[in-house]
Amino acid sequence: MKYLKTLLWMVAFFFAIHFSMQNREEITLRYVFFTGPSFEITQVPLFLIILCSIFIGVFIGGAGGLYARLKMKRILRYNQKTIERLEKENRKLQNLDSGLSPPSDPEEGSLP
Repeated sequence: MKYLKTLLWMVAFFFAIHFSMQNREEITLRYVFFTGPSFEITQVPLFLIILCSIFIGVFIGGAGGLYARLKMKRILRYNQKTIERLEKENRKLQNLDSGLSPPSDPEEGSLP
């Protein structure tokens, strides 16, 4: 499994290098705030824009996944504590019940 994972990373790295070599054209990146000033970066390679966009997307997705995982761990910990508390209460009630006499059959004690 470790070798397969390494092989997949090598293939992904190869495709990233190949993609970068084919998209070296330099572009101008502009962003204009509604009616205000504009932001402009000149002579940026196209592959850098695309790879940075992919990286930012993966980072945001990973952060969302990490948040969901931490939330599930917190819920799991809360549920485990609840289960322990209920088991403790159950044992306590069983100990109280064991001190009482067993319930009698309702049919035996009824008058005709």
